[in-house]
Amino acid sequence: MTAPFLPTPEDTRAVRAHLEPLRTLTTGMSDRLTAQMSDLLTSLAAGRALQITSLDAEITTQQAADLLNVSRPYVVKLVEAGELPHRKVGPRRRLHLEDVLMYRARLDASRQAALQALADDLQDMGQE
Repeated sequence: MTAPFLPTPEDTRAVRAHLEPLRTLTTGMSDRLTAQMSDLLTSLAAGRALQITSLDAEITTQQAADLLNVSRPYVVKLVEAGELPHRKVGPRRRLHLEDVLMYRARLDASRQAALQALADDLQDMGQE
């Protein structure tokens, strides 16, 4: 389920007025869930548009593509290359959400390392 939500100025004012009491509702939740709820409330208070998507433990190649911000054919290539584990349900592929999120984390770490290496090289060039 995807639910785009663009808060009205009235929504934004209401969240701002009730931000602290709403945050106290997270008492007893895990730190991770509390942080997510706090981010959600802070975004609403700032008047930012939100999109909330619920995901199943298994997702389609299209859902994986949306998560990775790539095309579905690219995800299929990753699956066929063995980069992303999957199972077949009839002619369709299903991927575990956790595997896709771990792949995204590895990709992000790889990109960050490449950017850091580039920054280090540029800094070395500037010091000589």
